[in-house]
Amino acid sequence: MEFSQDSTALRDSPVRAQFAPDTRRSSPDDAARLALVLDNHDSTTRRVRVELSGPLARYTRPRRLARLDLSPGRQQEITLEVRPEDAGPEGGHTYELVAVVVDERTDQIVFACSARIGVERYPHVTSRPERATPYSVTNQNVVMLRVHVRNSGNVPILVDARKINTQHWVRDDDRRRVEKMNAARRAVQSERAAPRTPERLRPRQTHDFEIAAEPPLYPVGIGPRRWWVPVGILGEDIDAQCVFVDFQQRPRVEVERRVVYLAIAVGAALLVLAVFMGILAT
Repeated sequence: MEFSQDSTALRDSPVRAQFAPDTRRSSPDDAARLALVLDNHDSTTRRVRVELSGPLARYTRPRRLARLDLSPGRQQEITLEVRPEDAGPEGGHTYELVAVVVDERTDQIVFACSARIGVERYPHVTSRPERATPYSVTNQNVVMLRVHVRNSGNVPILVDARKINTQHWVRDDDRRRVEKMNAARRAVQSERAAPRTPERLRPRQTHDFEIAAEPPLYPVGIGPRRWWVPVGILGEDIDAQCVFVDFQQRPRVEVERRVVYLAIAVGAALLVLAVFMGILAT
């Protein structure tokens, strides 16, 4: 519905409206609360409805306002709350919230007013491994790990994914696994370097980062090893995040477990026999 603040209908209208206050700041964690005050300077009751428009209308509660009967010479107040979403509208800008008062009898606009609300910046990303099942690799072959990153904030961000040194890789069967994973998280969170090859993500945009990882040698073994590789997610104005991506490393030559047990038993028997022969010889 179009309107003009300079029209005669608005200037001469007995129904007036204004926001109090008409300037506010808001963020996803801190809603802007303001009142819409309506005055009826007419000598008769006026039945009106209020329609909200502008970029912030969809983020305003209540979104739909009830029809009002404005008594003669009386004032009525509507409390509004403007809470932007985490990813919209874009932060760092000021937006206009417009209230249009419509006469129910004539269906004509009788007044309009606006408030200016600044949306604070909210830089934030969420990240996770790209797949739920581990990757698989044989011996020392390179494995490509993928991390899924989403800009869940309200401003564009330059984001980079960086592999952490192999000293922070964690074997799944390591007794100190939890301790080592916490140490890897601390190493990532202490990272202060700027992104080297960043990807620019707009709010709600996602990107899958691909990282090459070369495991240590595993020429012979009885089964796969499972590794957890810490990946650092770095970006502008955000705290570094640590994402663990796992993969399975199979040996080049896989020996059956029963063969290993048999070899151990034979070796133990030969050792006992050697000791016994040594005793006899003395």
